[in-house]
Amino acid sequence: MKRFAIIALTSTGAATARRLATALQAQPLTVDRYFPQRLAQNGENYYRRGEFTATMHRLFKEYDCVVCIMATGIVVRSLTGVIIDKTVDPAVIVMDEQANHVISLLSGHVGGANEWTRLVARLLQTEPVITTATDTEHVQSLDMLAKHLNGWYPNFKINTKRFNRLLAEKKPVELFIEPYLTKYVGSLAGFTVLETPAQHQVGTPLVIVSDHSHFAKNADAVQVVPRVNVLGVGCRKGVTNGMMQQALTEFCTEHQLLWRSIGQLASIELKRKEGALQYLATTLNAELEFFTAQQLQEASTHYPASPFVLKTVGVGNVACAAADFASGARTVTKRYANHEITMAMSRLNEI
Repeated sequence: MKRFAIIALTSTGAATARRLATALQAQPLTVDRYFPQRLAQNGENYYRRGEFTATMHRLFKEYDCVVCIMATGIVVRSLTGVIIDKTVDPAVIVMDEQANHVISLLSGHVGGANEWTRLVARLLQTEPVITTATDTEHVQSLDMLAKHLNGWYPNFKINTKRFNRLLAEKKPVELFIEPYLTKYVGSLAGFTVLETPAQHQVGTPLVIVSDHSHFAKNADAVQVVPRVNVLGVGCRKGVTNGMMQQALTEFCTEHQLLWRSIGQLASIELKRKEGALQYLATTLNAELEFFTAQQLQEASTHYPASPFVLKTVGVGNVACAAADFASGARTVTKRYANHEITMAMSRLNEI
């Protein structure tokens, strides 16, 4: 769950902060308020005289979004020295005390400040102020497109700057996106959408959105790899890290799949202590979840079962059932079985 901090300096600002905190209660957020000691009420967080800058630095490092109800200049000066990079900095939003305007100040795209600015403005029925070029030109940006897909692409800063400038200037930028990925993204405004990569015009910048590896090298193109895939894994007790690595390599090669697209691993609870599964999750930087045989029972009915596996663990198809249950969707690959390991993949129903 994302964490919001709301900080104010004056009694009027504190009142606005409390109003905003109340409005945010229905959102899937954790919201904390910070005031000068003299203004804090009923156990609210406070900072003492002389601690404002240190408090701002702490909130910047600990929260996903910091909403500052004060002058923009105060915020800018107080954060000097802690701002690192838009890929890691939190969202920072500034509001005036009367909530006439809500300003997306820092980390508008990657950090989510633009989206949260619109949310706050809507809740308080006020005016959002967003200055990001792609937003003001009403076109999709490369980094926001990737964010919708929890995606990755190489040379983040260079490619983001290059493609977003072209999009903001309404220059031609082509896009090929796998049809099964369109449900995750919003607007594709600004892009020339291709039905197939073969339609690409040489010399025109191209964005490819795919979890597959079969695309030819193209100097015009950058590939966004969506992390939407859930890999179900079953294995014999005591399989080695090397066996698990080899199985993954063969599975990805068989399906022309990019390993970066795997954002989650799933297996049965009985395999929780298997070191090779922990190794694979660490290697892929993926979340690893385990489910009981009872939880997997219904999903398992959609796939062929092994009587031996059913007798041993209580479910006849661990990889398929785990991928299905974890993702909320049927598998999109055939079941792989080799090196005493089984694998199958599903795609998340939603991100």
